[in-house]
Amino acid sequence: MNKTLLLEGFRWMFILLVACVIILYGYQRFLLHSSIETSLQTVSPDSTIIGIIQTHTTDNKEKVYEALYKTTDGKCYRASFERKGRTFIGNQEASCE
Repeated sequence: MNKTLLLEGFRWMFILLVACVIILYGYQRFLLHSSIETSLQTVSPDSTIIGIIQTHTTDNKEKVYEALYKTTDGKCYRASFERKGRTFIGNQEASCE
């Protein structure tokens, strides 16, 4: 078997593997954003998510997701969500910057 043909095959397999990882990461990110947005709409309808911090450790060493969102009246809040079920835990007022 030709050595360059083998190396060419490995190169394309590596490119395909990297592309699959990127696509899976994007899909997981989309699912995370969608589920947090759905949970947030039950608490604050018509709010807009500004950003999501994926892992934040609370004072009792529990890891949660945090999302910064803006309401229709212009106030910003930081909401916490469970990591597994992405259910709403609580929120606090925050700066919009």
